[in-house]
Amino acid sequence: MRKSILGIILLLCMILTSCSSTKPFVEGFAADPCLPLEDKLVMGGGIKVSFDYPEMYFDASLFLDRYIELIEGAEDYVIITTFLGSSCEGLEELYDAIAGKAASGVPVYMIIDGVSSYDMTASASFMTPLYFLRESGVHLIEYNPLSIFNVVNPSTLLVREHRKLVVVDGQWAVLGGMNMNYISMGADNIDLQRDSMYVFNSPSLASCLVDEFVSIWNESSVEKIDRDDFEDKAAEEGEITGYLFNQGPGGHADMASMYSSLFSSAREEIVMLPYLAFLDDNMYESLKTAQDRGVEVTMYLPIDSREYVQGALFYDYHNLVEAGFNVYIEYAGEETGLSLLHQKLAVVDGRYTVIGSSNINYRSMTLSHEIALVVDSEEFAAASLDQVEDIKKNMAPLDEETALKLKEEKGSWPMYLFSYFGG
Repeated sequence: MRKSILGIILLLCMILTSCSSTKPFVEGFAADPCLPLEDKLVMGGGIKVSFDYPEMYFDASLFLDRYIELIEGAEDYVIITTFLGSSCEGLEELYDAIAGKAASGVPVYMIIDGVSSYDMTASASFMTPLYFLRESGVHLIEYNPLSIFNVVNPSTLLVREHRKLVVVDGQWAVLGGMNMNYISMGADNIDLQRDSMYVFNSPSLASCLVDEFVSIWNESSVEKIDRDDFEDKAAEEGEITGYLFNQGPGGHADMASMYSSLFSSAREEIVMLPYLAFLDDNMYESLKTAQDRGVEVTMYLPIDSREYVQGALFYDYHNLVEAGFNVYIEYAGEETGLSLLHQKLAVVDGRYTVIGSSNINYRSMTLSHEIALVVDSEEFAAASLDQVEDIKKNMAPLDEETALKLKEEKGSWPMYLFSYFGG
């Protein structure tokens, strides 16, 4: 009976994802090592933007202060998208600033994913839903809320708005991996995740983010907005070039093409912090093809303190080791004093750095709305690798014997299947 139920779940997942594909990892222009990388990034939906060196935040409390400062300084408009959005005592000042700005007459538009009220992290014990912001004039909608409609149309269940971004006045653009909830920014103890956010003074990047925001808002809300209502600032050429991938309605950006382009063009090394690293066969093949060319592939893996997530991760981690990748692992929990490492990062050949919301897994490639920025800067890559070295101090190499033992003792196939499609 148990196998039958699991089989039905698997079949449903296959049906729901039948229109999605990770084929760009192994075929087409993105997998062609002979094409120039910059051309492949543009062909895969990347929008070329420029900016000066951004502000980098790996401390959530410092980012929270900066976030509040940006909101309080807004004069024209504020745009916010987050996967998990809720309030708690540690975030009251942020939401007071957002509500106050809307009440003063500055347009504030905010999209939260429909699973925000069903948070399964420690935030669930502290969170307050954000509907109260509407009382101050904030235009707030939920993307794809869980409803009777979703039960009737199950193909919508797995499609989530996973992006985290902020635009202020067409000048400031913010993106990264932090949600707007207790564990991302509001906690003051071990519950506070380790993550990253980046603040760009870039009208060109801000304009691209507004374009996508307007598209998904008008798809999801009966209250329509006009792109012309969000004035762009005059854009000057920045010192750094980037390629923005906004995977969602209104665009053709594709995360699979982006990562495939980078992997197929790599010549020396690929370094990754892949939170929830559930790779499929095409992704493995892409990385192993790079490895066969002499590229060193290294992954730094976190372990979630939640047992059901551990069951999923430990079930699969041995595959990364058996593929021949350099794999390092840590444990997040009270015993070590380490909070969960939620950061998403990839650095290729010490030059190209991927930041944003996208995990390096099947779900982010095919199901979720994601945002990622490929930063073409050796200076930025070096700073990112320095931060990885600090993280590495709390990690140890994972060998095949240990990985298989963890799978046998703690691995869970049902949890792996759930996390592969829904994590």
